[in-house]
Amino acid sequence: MDSDYEVVQLTTSKSLDNKMYLDVNPYVPSLDSVMFMSDRDDGHKNLYLMSLDNGKFVQLTDSDHIDGDHANVSPATEEAFFVEDRTFTSVSLRAPYREKKIRTVSDNYDVKGVVALTSDGKTIASSLYDEHEDRSSIVTVDVKTGALDTVKKIDGRVDHVLINPVYGDTLLYHVLDKNEIGLVDIGTKKKTLLTGPEDHGVHPFWEATGRDAAFAQRKQGDTPEQVVTYNIRKERFLSYDTQEYSNHFAMNPSQTIIEGDGGEDTPYIFYYYIKPGTTKVDTVKMFKHRSSSKEESVHPHGAFINDTDLIFNSDADGNGNVYLLREK
Repeated sequence: MDSDYEVVQLTTSKSLDNKMYLDVNPYVPSLDSVMFMSDRDDGHKNLYLMSLDNGKFVQLTDSDHIDGDHANVSPATEEAFFVEDRTFTSVSLRAPYREKKIRTVSDNYDVKGVVALTSDGKTIASSLYDEHEDRSSIVTVDVKTGALDTVKKIDGRVDHVLINPVYGDTLLYHVLDKNEIGLVDIGTKKKTLLTGPEDHGVHPFWEATGRDAAFAQRKQGDTPEQVVTYNIRKERFLSYDTQEYSNHFAMNPSQTIIEGDGGEDTPYIFYYYIKPGTTKVDTVKMFKHRSSSKEESVHPHGAFINDTDLIFNSDADGNGNVYLLREK
């Protein structure tokens, strides 16, 4: 819908293919490749790596139990991280694609959310949910040693934990049952709530410099749909009125564009161009992705791979596949 852009369908399988959950960036610049999940191996979910140069791809894992939807990528170490049978595991993105088991957690817990990573790929953050206690342990794991540290226990089902990608000192989390967004300082264990009891915060994310935590704030009364950012050093909120509902949001590295993936009634990729020096946005419909979003794996889950281009999912052709919206 924007003549300066084009859309390329990266995968064409009749099985389910998808990029990973939410704003996980699947792109590895040093390999000019993207990682995706597919169940094309007789219904078994596994991870694959595709070259954007020639479209060739390789199967990275060979398993029956990978939680591929919630995997993540470390461009710095050229590894992918995932959970298999409650075991945090990594696999090299270069041949011979060796796997390393990092840490297995007790079967008292369910591992929730993506395998969050620091930008150097040395630390994992996650939520371990205890259904019997209805309580979550927010933890960090040292990739090299497997050492696990419980940073904070949070009442309720914490379904997202994201570690600050640059500084690695702060955890951003979401409590599903309470629509609550909060921060935890790893060193001091201090918890800071970014939402109040009447707020409806969802789908947190970090902006690329690590200065701002962000989340979507659902429409409330006269207040429209918003993306809210919080500067962790200045302790300052900014709110961007996006007007249009989106399941998920992301922000480009230079913080000039907010992306939204629409909803059932508006199945579009939206770019909200931030007006310099303000919290005002200009809204542009970039592409009608036509995803039904009938299951989590085919929610668009757009992620910027640079300041302009976006990878997302859609089942518009009847199957879940991965697409690239890129500047011509």
